[in-house]
Amino acid sequence: MVACKEVVDWILRVKPHYGFSALTIFLTMNYFDRLNFMVAKMGWDPKVWEDPMAFRPERFLRGSDGGGGGVFDITGSWEIKMMPFGAGRRMCPGSGLAMLHLEYFVANLVWNFEWKAMNGDDVDLSEKQEFTMVMKDPLKVNLSPRL
Repeated sequence: MVACKEVVDWILRVKPHYGFSALTIFLTMNYFDRLNFMVAKMGWDPKVWEDPMAFRPERFLRGSDGGGGGVFDITGSWEIKMMPFGAGRRMCPGSGLAMLHLEYFVANLVWNFEWKAMNGDDVDLSEKQEFTMVMKDPLKVNLSPRL
């Protein structure tokens, strides 16, 4: 189950659920102005993550040599590297439950089904901009139950 948690953490970093396109705004802020900004690219920053787009979920393991090492903070309490559920006092109160459900869901999909790409084709992970970022070519797979 530990490996499943690391895969879910990797997915939340690389493919956040709020994947709008990047936007840069230059402005002068007064005291009561509000500023919203997109944090999707935060998980792709090579200054923060070594080889950010590589599938290396071991970087989230405690004490690993795979890049993250030590304790990884997903809540943003002492360091913000990614914010899948927000950060600070406005963080999603259901984040713990959401992580448990995501890990359970992914583990059961892998455990109960054998996954094969449709017609043996390679899976294209490129994206396109719609209302949010989506796969350019939808994922098509053959699922067969493991007996």
